[in-house]
Amino acid sequence: MRRVELADGVALRVAESGAPSAPAILLVHGWGASLYMWRDWFTPLASAGFRVLAMDLPGHGLSDKPTDVGRYTIDRMVTTVRELVERERLVRPHVVGQSMGGAISLELALRGEAPLGRLALVNPASFGHVRILPLARRASPKAMEAVLERRVPRWVVAQGHRRVYGDPSRITEADVDQYWAPSQFPGYASAMRRLVHEFQWERAAVSEMASRLSALEGPTAPVLVVLGTKDRLVREARPYVASLRKARAPLEIYTSVGGGHAVNEERPEEIVPVVLEFMTRAR
Repeated sequence: MRRVELADGVALRVAESGAPSAPAILLVHGWGASLYMWRDWFTPLASAGFRVLAMDLPGHGLSDKPTDVGRYTIDRMVTTVRELVERERLVRPHVVGQSMGGAISLELALRGEAPLGRLALVNPASFGHVRILPLARRASPKAMEAVLERRVPRWVVAQGHRRVYGDPSRITEADVDQYWAPSQFPGYASAMRRLVHEFQWERAAVSEMASRLSALEGPTAPVLVVLGTKDRLVREARPYVASLRKARAPLEIYTSVGGGHAVNEERPEEIVPVVLEFMTRAR
């Protein structure tokens, strides 16, 4: 575990496992989460011969929480991931992104700003509708920032965590504490609000996304998409993905029956082998 400072002075918490010379896999979490969501991924991926890295994105976990306007757009978040890849000198790293992290990872690949290996997206936000978004935006005007900076109650975090699992009984009290603790730092609530308002959550038309995906070259195509059938946050992703496939977008689909929005965290025993098989085909 260490801290990596970016060019703009923002420091990220980064966790790493595996041999430094091994092929790299970068894990990118979603909104409100942290690298803790990948806790059960480090050992199996490192044991399979990979160098595994995960970060806390800006505003999350134990990374810095800048409050400047425009810091939480998709452009800035893509730049953050690209800069980490460059600073760590990762050569065509494979990337696994969940939800918002999936949208960021996909955009990084589509822009071609950093050569990537294989790409796996877990319930990517950019493939569905975040139905709670309009309500969240109405309920969090800028004037609310001062109120939001008061300490976030633990029960609020616990309720939010329950919504991202298909089977909430799998969540432990220790898990809730790991998600709640970062919310107590100054800047966390403000960062979450800014992401709600600044990040590009709306998905592209099927024709546009299919065209962009079809331009992917090398090992990045096809892209693996993992979808949980009990995703309560990003809705209507499965018909969107089916339409992309019909439009000949280079996608492979894995459906986790009963899996929730954070199925990578909820069911690592199911999802890690699927991703590993997909990644090792690139060797």
